[in-house]
Amino acid sequence: MVMKRRDFFQFAGSSLTAGSIFPVFRANKMPQWFDWFKLDTDRVLVIIQLDGGNDGLNTVIPLDQMDLYNKARQSVALPANKVLSLPTTIKSGLHPALDEIRGLYTEGRIKIIQSVGYPSPNYSHFRSTDIWMSASDAEEVLSSGWAGRYLNHEYSNYPNGFPTEDMPDPLSVEIGYGQSLAFQGPATSMSVTIANPEDFNKLIQGFETPLPQTPFGDKLGYVRLIKKQSNTYGERMKDAFGKAKNKASYPEDNDLADQLKIVARLIAGGLKTRIYKVSISGFDTTTTRCKTGITQPVNMPIFSGGYPVP
Repeated sequence: MVMKRRDFFQFAGSSLTAGSIFPVFRANKMPQWFDWFKLDTDRVLVIIQLDGGNDGLNTVIPLDQMDLYNKARQSVALPANKVLSLPTTIKSGLHPALDEIRGLYTEGRIKIIQSVGYPSPNYSHFRSTDIWMSASDAEEVLSSGWAGRYLNHEYSNYPNGFPTEDMPDPLSVEIGYGQSLAFQGPATSMSVTIANPEDFNKLIQGFETPLPQTPFGDKLGYVRLIKKQSNTYGERMKDAFGKAKNKASYPEDNDLADQLKIVARLIAGGLKTRIYKVSISGFDTTTTRCKTGITQPVNMPIFSGGYPVP
């Protein structure tokens, strides 16, 4: 199916971070071109969220407007001879720390999408994040997220009666503290949250802290028992995780790698979960705030690409 570029951006309000690109659902609009993600496919979406306020001008550098760039970034501007060139354009280049990203770009496995923003921005990270997660218009406030609305559309009765024979697994899995607005459905959250890889490893190994020999310990033991009986998702994830092994090599002592290792094994182990979200922080690099005359969009650039699950 061929989709017009105009239609794509009308429905997509396109989002995301390093690793993939996904369309978002605006309120009460369910694009028919999303057929590639229907329930009868084995496609899985892995979202990698870069937390922070990245300096887009120092990520994708406007080589054709260096005078304006140097004026706007006087204290942190990079000289043109340090900028990594791109094979398809002479107008822009990448920060020298992004050599591996350039390699993926050269191989055609990643694209750069600029001007991802909204009209008349108020420069609030919090409001921008809400818009990003909910796929609302700039003047519209929604209490549900784009992924939550999609999952509610496909599993309209959730959580009543779930897990089911057809869908015995979590609809989506987030690794991190707290559930994201993106996965909030009209009535309830549509995701299962794993606080961090360490907690997940405790789940897989069946590890629990010893119960204190007190009345409190007795009550806590009862709560744990009921939780085990009523929540089958944990067992499903343990089973899927145990059926597969990571075939790729991952860097050690790397929080993002630790999260992706879990996601890869759950997918390879046959979990039917459709969407996963991991995150990495440290991208709050906006050390200067200024208005520029640069015609290249100053929004944080979006890297997009597709990769097989290792």
